[in-house]
Amino acid sequence: MGTALELAQEDIEDMLKGIIIPSPPQIIADLQLEMAMPDPDMSAIASLITKDAALAGSVLKVINSPFYSVSSINSIQQAVMMLGINTIANLVTAVQLREMSVYANDMTEENQLVFNRFWDSAEDVAKCCMLIAKRISYLEPDIAYMLGLFHNTGIPLLIHKYPNYLSVISRSYQMNEGRTIDVENNAFNTNHAVIGYYVARSWKLPNIISQAIADHHNSRHIFTHQPEANNEKIAYIALLKIAEHIAGIHLVLGNQETDFEWQAIHTDVLDYLHFTESDYEDIVCDAQELGIGNYLL
Repeated sequence: MGTALELAQEDIEDMLKGIIIPSPPQIIADLQLEMAMPDPDMSAIASLITKDAALAGSVLKVINSPFYSVSSINSIQQAVMMLGINTIANLVTAVQLREMSVYANDMTEENQLVFNRFWDSAEDVAKCCMLIAKRISYLEPDIAYMLGLFHNTGIPLLIHKYPNYLSVISRSYQMNEGRTIDVENNAFNTNHAVIGYYVARSWKLPNIISQAIADHHNSRHIFTHQPEANNEKIAYIALLKIAEHIAGIHLVLGNQETDFEWQAIHTDVLDYLHFTESDYEDIVCDAQELGIGNYLL
């Protein structure tokens, strides 16, 4: 089965049957509209966020965490001025995306724990993607952050639809060969990469993000067949695979000590990004110092 970009309309409808792709909350649409203006108004953006006291509080809590390494910020207006509108919009999106997990309330206590760990890991992957993108001149850290945040958003939707989804995806991470999504395709005639592609489209994220999400589990094929140099989509997928490994996605979703996908591609991924093993170790250290993945220890 190909990526979402290669499917006929009838195949798409079959794969999405019974799965509701969430629309972005109004605050996201409003922020996107303001940011699309030729000269975005920072005060207007701050005002949109502060209208929701709970949202503003959640954003400020994240901003004042060690990851952003800023002095104490006490208002959204101050945050917008210091960190910029793109970073603030990303944080608002992260908070809103996680809050949309209310549809998982009917899960068992065990599955709910896995679900919460999933969101923690998604935020870790997003932060790690941003760290890596800052080392690559032709990639945008804000785009990398959103890719990391959204790349697995198909998973909670599939958890909600299929009671046995977590056991299926756990089994997929125990495969030493092939694509992890092949197990999902066989069980459900769809997979989280395809669903995540449509979530990114629904939330009107940049096209490069939805494309990378659709292909992020085709990485073994991509990186073992001499990919085109400096291809933007491939580079984003490369940094995503590094971030997934550092954040321990194979442990969170697969309860699997060995990351078989990373084992198969890690040398090719580092070579593609012109990273040495020493560069990779530096990224791991930087991530650990910021607490990325440490909740797994």
